[in-house]
Amino acid sequence: MDDTVGIVRNPNVVAESLSFAELMRRDFWGLPMHGSGWTNKSFRPLTTLTFRWNYLLHGLESSGFHATNILLHCLSSLVLGQIIATALGFSGSWAALASVLFGVHPVHAENVLYLVCRADILACLLGLMAINAYAAGFSPPAPLRPLWPTLRARPFDAHAFAAFAGGLSQNPLLLIVPCSLIVASGLCKESGFMLFAIPMLMELLDFLTMQAIAHHQKERLGKRVVRRLRLRAGLLVASTVLVFVARYRHTGGTSLNMSPQDNPISFESDRKVRILSYAFLHGVYMRLLVWPQFLCYDYSMDAIPMVRELLDCRLLAPVAAYLGFVALVSFMLQLPSRHRRAGLIALALVVVSFLPASNILFPVGTVVGERLLYIPSAGYSLALVVVLHAYLQGTLAKVRAPPRSEPTKIRRKEIHSWGIGPGRNEAMRRGFKVILFASSGLAALSLRTWLRVSDWESSDTLFIRDGARQPSSSKTQFNLGITWMQLQEWDAAVDALVRCAWADPLSSLPFYRIGQIEILRGRFDSAERWLAAAIDKFGASLMVRDEEVFHDLALAMFQNGKVDQAETRLRISLQLNPDFAKGWNNMGCCLASKMNLNDGARAVRKAVSLNPDNPQYWANLAVLSQHLGDYSASQSAMSNAYQLWPTMPEHRDCAWEFAPAG
Repeated sequence: MDDTVGIVRNPNVVAESLSFAELMRRDFWGLPMHGSGWTNKSFRPLTTLTFRWNYLLHGLESSGFHATNILLHCLSSLVLGQIIATALGFSGSWAALASVLFGVHPVHAENVLYLVCRADILACLLGLMAINAYAAGFSPPAPLRPLWPTLRARPFDAHAFAAFAGGLSQNPLLLIVPCSLIVASGLCKESGFMLFAIPMLMELLDFLTMQAIAHHQKERLGKRVVRRLRLRAGLLVASTVLVFVARYRHTGGTSLNMSPQDNPISFESDRKVRILSYAFLHGVYMRLLVWPQFLCYDYSMDAIPMVRELLDCRLLAPVAAYLGFVALVSFMLQLPSRHRRAGLIALALVVVSFLPASNILFPVGTVVGERLLYIPSAGYSLALVVVLHAYLQGTLAKVRAPPRSEPTKIRRKEIHSWGIGPGRNEAMRRGFKVILFASSGLAALSLRTWLRVSDWESSDTLFIRDGARQPSSSKTQFNLGITWMQLQEWDAAVDALVRCAWADPLSSLPFYRIGQIEILRGRFDSAERWLAAAIDKFGASLMVRDEEVFHDLALAMFQNGKVDQAETRLRISLQLNPDFAKGWNNMGCCLASKMNLNDGARAVRKAVSLNPDNPQYWANLAVLSQHLGDYSASQSAMSNAYQLWPTMPEHRDCAWEFAPAG
């Protein structure tokens, strides 16, 4: 999977030395961002740097990488709980609830267990730290009492105003801390840059509240307050623009070179179909947040068929998502000041972090990715806690206007008190409902997470279970076929790869792997047909090198007696990769079969020079040297072969090498 490309083959991770210039020059997958080569411009140097630190500590041992991901996820959960207290003003018990809710959400299994998804965890951790820092320095939460009943009390309680205005006296230079954290978040994952919108929203909400208070007192906001607010807002906007421009200039643009396999909807020519299909994906994401019963590591080509008609019943999912979100926003706006502010910040965190993955601004490189919900799920957890807190505190009860004869008396349902009084029974009932809902919800989420973690026990377990769970996805079926291939379950492997070919007929990979399986089963006629079909398909060079396909086709043709055609395919293979040791060895054997012993021996010598630790190459060189009458070279080569493989069977002919590419 992507862990191999992003870590094992990434020169910024595994190179003997790392320079700052190389870190800045390559993308997240270790590919140069500038030039003619393929790159998706995913510039995440801080995440790559953490992989580098893991590698320096324990090499490529995966347990260290996984332990780091788990630790970072736990830290993110704790920082989210801190936001409840620092930025939203709730008590410690609610902070614990938010932390646990976020920590056990099943959609995070991919982020924690899929190593390259550390980018989302780091971006979330640093972004939440930035929100905490901004709230502590500039935007403290409002008092717990509802705004308008407070305003109607006499005399006016000036502490309500102080809670909003207190942060305005802070030094604007302290903006460096939250802004730097947001920039660091974006350098871990691009969606982190979107979090600049959260401090802007916090400033706007606090300004509106202060303006309402000042209007009620028939006063104006102080010029110093307004001036400092404008300064902070201007600095936030300037920082945002500067960061986005700097990233654009450094990466040379953000165009994404993706294939139809990654996001087939973006390649659809009908605009209406694209809009409807993208809308349906929003419904899928909503379901993953609210009801994560179905989870899979891939939703790519053909896993989610495109929506082509307005009457498609699947469109009920996005309609429910949109109406639910609008209803939730409307509900939050009707809450008293503190809950309203907290709820809107939570919903904003959902929206701004999901926007880059929504396909609204630009097409993204995947259809659906559970990992993309890591930061939005933080906002979802906060919003759920706000709703539960508002329900428990009784702020869902409507406030009745007081009679004109009693202008200062507020009449409302007495359900705030846990002591004696007419509201005690209602408070107890609400408290029991909240505890029951929270405990049952956390239990269900924990169970689903435990089951999902068991799916990730090993790559074989994941590929087999998700392959059965998602039979129409080209990627899940391809990985399932490779898994059965490694277990030498040939029939099951071919069945899965055929399903992959049906889902994605343009890709060469399933055709190529079926051809390899047929070679292993000795069915060379069938192997030649599958491999010849693979040549004309779209490849994926990050997974299989093109020279491997031509090489294996040459082997099948040679076994079918097509020696000249096999030689042609081998020459193409070596043109694609002049350092292809296996190709040079087999080219030597092919030429030797045509009695071109001198050229054959030269080809095998090239293979030996490229890979001197392969005993088969030495043995082939010994056989060809003997046929050429060079007995001393033959004995020397055979001696080297036996040193590498003491029990090697006797070599009488030039032997082809067939080792399926990983």
